Amino acid sequence: MKSIQIITLISVVMLGSFTAKAQIDFGTYLEAGAEDANRILQSYMEPAFLGIGYGLNSGWYNTAKPHKLFGFDITATGTMALIPSSAEFYTFNNNSYSNVQLADGSLTTARAPTIFGPNLPADELPLLEYFEDRANTDESITLSAPTGLGIEEDLPFNAVPTAMVQVGIGIVKNTDIKIRFVPTIESTNEFEYSMLGIGVMHDLKQWIPGFKQLPIDISGFVGWSRVNTKIFLDDEAPDQFSEFSTNGFTLQGLVSKQLSILTVFGGLGFASTSSSFDLRGTYNVEGGTLTDPVSFNFSSGGPRANLGFRLKLLVLTLHADYAIQKYNTLTVGAGISIR
Repeated sequence: MKSIQIITLISVVMLGSFTAKAQIDFGTYLEAGAEDANRILQSYMEPAFLGIGYGLNSGWYNTAKPHKLFGFDITATGTMALIPSSAEFYTFNNNSYSNVQLADGSLTTARAPTIFGPNLPADELPLLEYFEDRANTDESITLSAPTGLGIEEDLPFNAVPTAMVQVGIGIVKNTDIKIRFVPTIESTNEFEYSMLGIGVMHDLKQWIPGFKQLPIDISGFVGWSRVNTKIFLDDEAPDQFSEFSTNGFTLQGLVSKQLSILTVFGGLGFASTSSSFDLRGTYNVEGGTLTDPVSFNFSSGGPRANLGFRLKLLVLTLHADYAIQKYNTLTVGAGISIR
């Protein structure tokens, strides 16, 4: 099977898109069997999926003050989920695999880059030996472990980018409804992409005696987003494709203070993400035929806190914030807001 190119990140915004690409030779992995292919690919790709998920939990708000009835905003936001150094590598352990092992027989473990690790030359990567049957060592393939994208070589920080456009509208009882939506975008025989998200921000001061007089805004927020992507892998085999989905969920308490054109805001709460990846189709390998051979899931969650500011110039808003969570996130955006 020829080496194929998979788009591992697609973040679509109104005026364009970002794609990051990496070469992944699925055919080689599958020669070791579906079970080992799943383990290697899951370890290699995990930071990309977690980064997308934590990015989806950002950019929902830039103030804790809901719109007045039928007030609205349209906001475009870009986020960078920073890759922790611990996620740039994973440990390959012979004992975790059935038909793959380190080619250096003196080693049982080795450190290998993830997709968001450094772009290392072949002589600095672990050599992996793939067997159709590990009990039969006469027939094997020896290749370097996949290298990382090396993003830190071109950017000031190693991060997973995401982008979105959302609309917020004020309804009854000092409540905002926020919607993120991208209909299915298709590129023939290349990819499909869609996004859906919904969030609710509600003023809490109105329900707490004595809080109405406080010179700050206090709200609660809950939001959920989902992206779905399908990547077609080979023009000559239309049944071979990968598909993945990522969900982001956040629940936070918000506080903001407006000072003329400047609003300072922050939030504290919980964020989580879950993703699934599937390799679909029928693949011929030395040991036979594999159908839908790869399927794995990721999930992560924990506390989230963020602090940021917004500038409002008439109806134009500019905002930025930084979130502390498992994958810390930098967010910037711009929009129009009519209260």
